[in-house]
Amino acid sequence: MQVEYAVCFERHPLPAGGYLAQLTLNVPGRLNALSLEMVTLLHRLLLEIRDDSEAVAVFLDGAGERGFCVGADTLRLRESALANPGGAAVEADAFFAYEYAAAHLIHRFPKPVICWGGGIVMGAGLGLMVGGSHRIVTNSSVLAMPEISIGLFPNVGASWFLGQMPGVTGLFTALTGAHLSSADALYAGLSDYCLRDNSKEQVLRRVINLDWCDDPEWNAEHLTELLTDIEAEQGVILQQASLKDHRTWIDDICSLASPSLVEKGICGYSGNAEWLQLAAQGLARGASSTAKLIFRQLAVGRGLSLADVFKMELVLSSNRVRDPEFAEGVRARLIDRDRDPHWCYKSIAEVPDSETDALFLSPWPQSPLDDLFEL
Repeated sequence: MQVEYAVCFERHPLPAGGYLAQLTLNVPGRLNALSLEMVTLLHRLLLEIRDDSEAVAVFLDGAGERGFCVGADTLRLRESALANPGGAAVEADAFFAYEYAAAHLIHRFPKPVICWGGGIVMGAGLGLMVGGSHRIVTNSSVLAMPEISIGLFPNVGASWFLGQMPGVTGLFTALTGAHLSSADALYAGLSDYCLRDNSKEQVLRRVINLDWCDDPEWNAEHLTELLTDIEAEQGVILQQASLKDHRTWIDDICSLASPSLVEKGICGYSGNAEWLQLAAQGLARGASSTAKLIFRQLAVGRGLSLADVFKMELVLSSNRVRDPEFAEGVRARLIDRDRDPHWCYKSIAEVPDSETDALFLSPWPQSPLDDLFEL
């Protein structure tokens, strides 16, 4: 096994020759939160595997029992922004660029990418997982895009994949940071299979013993058949799919005439469904400036290619990470842990259009992703 920084790269020899590449995010004590070193290395290794004719596929997973990845190391992003007040957040900008380049590469990878999304899969972790060709959750998986709670915004391709979810459930998920079960993930199209928590090594062995060849399409088809068979054999009993159960209410509320009305409708939920109660609290306690941005980013993202979505999000990330709202959100949730952020605005109606507009202004004449996407 080759170990560099916090990503493990293991080549699993195949019976007929070649190898299956296993990439493991390896910071279990930090729930595999992504750092600049990790995303830079992940991007480089993906390029290496893509161009290696001996590599037939990628198996992407996270170390430890608790989860695949909780997202970015937001403490370091905050430190990067505060280190140069009024100027560029150099490390944060580099982090987002390589993170998005790696995620885009997964979406466009010419070989199968199997992602094992067991346990906690949040933020950037979900952004990495959804790009895979064969996405696996487990019976204990919990997925979310909780960025509104720290004053950031759902990213790593979220402007694209949230828009692919049924109805307006993607908007609801972004606004509330609602926790999604494995059943929700299947319903929303965020995953393809649900397997048992403790079966990863067994599944990996069966994947390795598949009759791989040098035809990626053939490999993908037979991998699909294998994972479908394994899912049927295991017969995991799915949890409740809250998105599906409450789809009518979500679509009705999130289709109201203005963002302010949607905000009031969600926060004003008075029913008995605990999942919706928690979702309402997520929006009520989150940053209103993020909520307003989410409406705009998803609207703009609907008309963009996947590559242009990542370029838009890179602009938003570079600007937003230097916003006082983000620094305050991280302070309240991860530093002082008082969970009492002092946001600048109490509602979407208070957020000036000019502030949201400014987040879409690129700080560079050319996107840093242009060169990375050409590699």
